[in-house]
Amino acid sequence: MSLSNGSVYHYIMEKAPIITEKWFAIKDGEEGSIYSKDSTDSVNNLLRSQHAFTIETVISSFLDDEAVFSANLSKWANEIAKSRVKLGVPVHQVLHALSLTRQTVWEMITTFIEELGDVPQATILHWSSVFHLTFDKLNNEFTEMYHEYTLKRMQAQQETINELSNPIIPIINHIGVLPIIGAIDITRGNLILENVPASCKAKQIRHLLIDLSGVSTIDTMVLQKLLSLVKILKYTGMESSISGLRPDIAQVIYNLGISLEDIPTYSTLKQALSKLGLSVSS
Repeated sequence: MSLSNGSVYHYIMEKAPIITEKWFAIKDGEEGSIYSKDSTDSVNNLLRSQHAFTIETVISSFLDDEAVFSANLSKWANEIAKSRVKLGVPVHQVLHALSLTRQTVWEMITTFIEELGDVPQATILHWSSVFHLTFDKLNNEFTEMYHEYTLKRMQAQQETINELSNPIIPIINHIGVLPIIGAIDITRGNLILENVPASCKAKQIRHLLIDLSGVSTIDTMVLQKLLSLVKILKYTGMESSISGLRPDIAQVIYNLGISLEDIPTYSTLKQALSKLGLSVSS
């Protein structure tokens, strides 16, 4: 039998189903993990398919055409990282599962060596080097992609939180309401200033009613942010009004010497909507 790298590839690909079954027998994920013994059929089917691809990716490094391995590695890392982040699998669980795959595949390569008999030590060392260096590349590529997908997911979640914190509600005739509730600190003020203009444009808002009836506390810097928001909206062709100024908030504005003369203000949102020709039932 040939002692070429290609012979290792063909042998392992032929034995891949057996390797996967051995991996399933020894995987020991904790309860609730996708690697646990009581995983659902759908999860097990996913793992079988992905494990087969893991074997193919690793062993393709034994082929003469390095481009095959490079393509497999890129596709594998992207697929596995995206899947594990989506399923919420901690990275340490994935790396442990990969270590078991490394173990089972190398055991099969060892079996191949024993079946061949009289394999030169240099050849064994070469195969070992190729295999383990390849697995190190898999681990590194996976962790990089896992980190990238985790950051994307966190960013998407933060954008959702920001949107929910400062929701713009389209009413009618390109009129929208921005109901601000709770305390406004400088961080939230910055988010409002950064996100609201773009959100208004996306929702085709031409007149934004900023309702402050639910605001509990506000300070000078935040007030300046709101005034800056009004100016930005004006520069982009949008009008704005403020409603729901409680007496204590109005007093703070007065004491700070901040002028709202150029901004239409209303005691209630209902009053503001009525001024715009919208009838609001009590």
